[in-house]
Amino acid sequence: MIKFSKKILCILIALFCIFGIVSQVFATDASVPTDTEPSTETETNDQNTPATGTTTLEIVENNVCTIEIDDLARFEKRITAFDETEKSATLTLSLTNLKKVEERYMDVEIFFVIDNSASMTTAYVGDITRKQAVIDSANSLVDKIFAQNSNVEVGVVGFSSLDTTAGETEGTINDATLRLSLTNSSSAVKSAISGLSDLDVGPRTNIDAGVTIARDNFSSKENVRRYIILLTDGVPNNDTNGHFLDYSDTVLLGTKSKLEEIEASGISIISAMINLNDTTEPTTGRTYRELAETVFGTEENPTTSTYFYIDDTEIENTIVNDIFDSLVIVTDNTLRNITITDYFPQEIIDNFNFEYVASPNIGTVSQTVNTENNSITWIIELLSEGETATLSYKLTLKDDYNKDIVDIILKTNDHVDITGEDANGPVEETSDVSPTIRVEYEEPIIEPEPEPEPEPEPEPEPEPEPEPEPEPEPEEPDDTIAPMPIPQTGDILFAIFIIIFTTLAIISATRYMRIRKMER
Repeated sequence: MIKFSKKILCILIALFCIFGIVSQVFATDASVPTDTEPSTETETNDQNTPATGTTTLEIVENNVCTIEIDDLARFEKRITAFDETEKSATLTLSLTNLKKVEERYMDVEIFFVIDNSASMTTAYVGDITRKQAVIDSANSLVDKIFAQNSNVEVGVVGFSSLDTTAGETEGTINDATLRLSLTNSSSAVKSAISGLSDLDVGPRTNIDAGVTIARDNFSSKENVRRYIILLTDGVPNNDTNGHFLDYSDTVLLGTKSKLEEIEASGISIISAMINLNDTTEPTTGRTYRELAETVFGTEENPTTSTYFYIDDTEIENTIVNDIFDSLVIVTDNTLRNITITDYFPQEIIDNFNFEYVASPNIGTVSQTVNTENNSITWIIELLSEGETATLSYKLTLKDDYNKDIVDIILKTNDHVDITGEDANGPVEETSDVSPTIRVEYEEPIIEPEPEPEPEPEPEPEPEPEPEPEPEPEPEEPDDTIAPMPIPQTGDILFAIFIIIFTTLAIISATRYMRIRKMER
């Protein structure tokens, strides 16, 4: 009985422990989840590279840098192209010769006034007389003149005293004759000059009559360059006022006064005195050269525009070359030895890339910017009428430009210098006018990321209409009273344990009673 009781007791204790464990597991509240739910928050990235702002380049004023070189040429510098995408500006420099080719050939009138006195028949070289050497050289000069300017008009005057009878024709205007009026026929001019060799010669030299005839036969046209080319071998010893005393101051100073008067009227006189020597003239006690200088001055300080003192061996070279070089029968409208220097501000050098768009069409330019003075140099050796020299370069904003230049008006050049030469001498001009540009920068606008829009809730499906339940059959009332409370949901195992425990208890009690009876 004791063993049995212990065995039963052990079974009961084991069942009780199992019940405790099971009831502990199933007694857990179903509303607490067993796993952690995932978080709906997203992490933000703090390593984003900041956005880059917007840089733009604009033209503020396309000022044209203009330099006028008298009425001959014009220099200009301006912006000729602009690219917003690459942030660049192209600038073009131009130098234009404003004159036309036709303006080179100005109107020119020339009179040859040639001595026909007896001294001109002196032998020159061999059988050639001084007069013939002068005629031949004058004709060669005519060829050169018309070869350079076919529109030149030329006339011819010969002079000497023709009648030695005092008071009749000598010492008057009749001591000179108009051999040819102004013409642009070179053959007519050469024929008239050659015809002087056939004229009778007179004993004295009336330069006054010769230059007066020439002066009175020029045209009255305006804007004409006029010349008298005086070729003689003697000191004047009579004039148009009846004075024919040999080499008197009256004649000498009167002739000088006439030359000065003609020069003052706008006619240039080029004089050539041939083969005067230092022999003393007996009536005055002065040399022939000194007497000539009283009228014409010296080569260094002439009375008229130009004066040549030459001997017989220099006739051809002086007349054909030296006198020709003294004539201005074409206008020199060229510019020569031009240097254009363009200087840049430091802000342009530091923040812009420089490159030539194309090589200059005339002249040469420095390959790179001179970093010592921030400049480029353009050299043009010759710029003729109607020509335009051009040069273009581009300034492009650097990617790593200095933000200090933002919103500042920048000059594309500091100043431009021009040096060179024209027909009037040296040229030197400058200008600080410049086209201007500006860099603008706009900070990026960072907008917050928009919150995701909530997904729309699905519309609830309509609930199906419930089918009508059959009416339950009437039941007889159940008056039975349960000996124990009905187990609730979730307590099934506990109920099973109670049943088993109760059953074992009844069995144990029954067997215990049976054993007691047997012992009695």
